[in-house]
Amino acid sequence: MTYRLFIDSANAGDWKIGRSRGWLHGVTTNPLIISRAGKKVDLPTAAQLVADAREAGLAEIQLQVTGHSAAELLASGRALRNLWHGVTVKVPATGPGFEAASALCRDGVPVTITACYTAHQTMLAASIGAHYVAPYYGRMLDAGIDADGCLDAMLSIAGRLGNLRVLVASIRSIDQLDSLTARGFDTFTVTPALAGAMGQDAQSDAAAADFMKAAETSLK
Repeated sequence: MTYRLFIDSANAGDWKIGRSRGWLHGVTTNPLIISRAGKKVDLPTAAQLVADAREAGLAEIQLQVTGHSAAELLASGRALRNLWHGVTVKVPATGPGFEAASALCRDGVPVTITACYTAHQTMLAASIGAHYVAPYYGRMLDAGIDADGCLDAMLSIAGRLGNLRVLVASIRSIDQLDSLTARGFDTFTVTPALAGAMGQDAQSDAAAADFMKAAETSLK
């Protein structure tokens, strides 16, 4: 597998830095992200986000279902998927969520099981044919859960099957990203603030400045 990087944002302006630096695969959203951007959580908003993603040349946008029952979640997921072939449908790891997700997977819809907190949820996601599971790393740490142990178990399950990615969300720092990458994780979604810091390091900046100083001095 190759590395796959997303940004958590419902504002197209936030996507530009990842696109300009060449690493942005796609965008992840959920109702909280959309509402915090001052937008309605409805199908017209989803359609506009899809249009923005296509214009930006993104490969994928992840949009989350809404509803209470499995039937409502399933209908929502089908409507979202009909917007574009690049839509991955996010479904929460709940009882009704798994029921709706399994039907979507049978329809050939790419699905992310989101808010995934345990290894057995990952196993279930794999068994129904989901493309991703999305654990919230920072939230797990905040809740006192053994986040690293849980994520390593998820990665082990995904690695044995080969068709499931662990999409790590709620990353709070570059240090966390470095540690997770070193342990074998290859799929992440980051905040706009973290996206701006990615690829940069004080030592790299200092070395680049020295190179330019030498180049400019040589022309005098």
